Amino acid sequence: MIEGAALALTAAVSGAVAHAMLKSGRDKLVIRGLVGLTGGLLVLPFTLVVSFPTPALWPWLVFASALHTIYQLVLVRAYDAADFSVAYPLARGVVPVSTALLGIVLLGDRLDVIAWIGVVTVTAGLLLISLRRAAKWAGLQWAAAAGLLTTTYTIVDGHAVRLAPDAATFIVWFYILDGATMFPLAALLRRGRMAALIRAEGMKGVTAGVVSFVTYSSALGALRLLPVGAASALRETSVVFGTAIARFGLKEQVDARRAVGAVMIALGGALTIVGLHH
Repeated sequence: MIEGAALALTAAVSGAVAHAMLKSGRDKLVIRGLVGLTGGLLVLPFTLVVSFPTPALWPWLVFASALHTIYQLVLVRAYDAADFSVAYPLARGVVPVSTALLGIVLLGDRLDVIAWIGVVTVTAGLLLISLRRAAKWAGLQWAAAAGLLTTTYTIVDGHAVRLAPDAATFIVWFYILDGATMFPLAALLRRGRMAALIRAEGMKGVTAGVVSFVTYSSALGALRLLPVGAASALRETSVVFGTAIARFGLKEQVDARRAVGAVMIALGGALTIVGLHH
């Protein structure tokens, strides 16, 4: 449990950084394409040493890859339409509670009462941060759609990584599929401009790709070791770090409500860890 919690918190910190880098880019689709390409190249040598996916695992790998692709396209739209400090918390909003419930129903997970309180507290903090009247309606819609997709892919990822012979097998082949999907898709949608955009956004995209690799690898390790609801709640403490990045890195305004929400999320994360060891 300690290892799983540590992996989830690692995913939280690195995830906030990766999302902030995506938000700060001029062309977020190109950055996401470079993230996919970077991840694919990073894992390519490991295809020689990890297990080849079994016939039972392949459909889940393809399904996970498709969900993540749709999620990324929706998230890009959300970041184009709303402030990072609004879109990011809302995109993660109801994910902990909904993931925990589906994990119990579909995956047979179990959560201690204290862990449940932690999960609910994280969700309440996320919603408190994201509910802001000044946000554009389109941005809220795209962010909410990203949140629903996050819940879906978390359940699928949790099942698939447990189905794999080891976490490394799923991680490596997922990144191969992701790189083979996102970069060609970005190149297709930005045809004629891709070379210039890569020159402008290349360093940011590659750096975000390395950080994202740490994020997702850690998250998958946590999903394999923890109930998906607990792993999701701990991962969503990334919003605490994201709020700090929005204020001090992206120079967005962070009001008292969002500060209180961040404290609630941190408290919920702490309760979740206590519940896991109770």
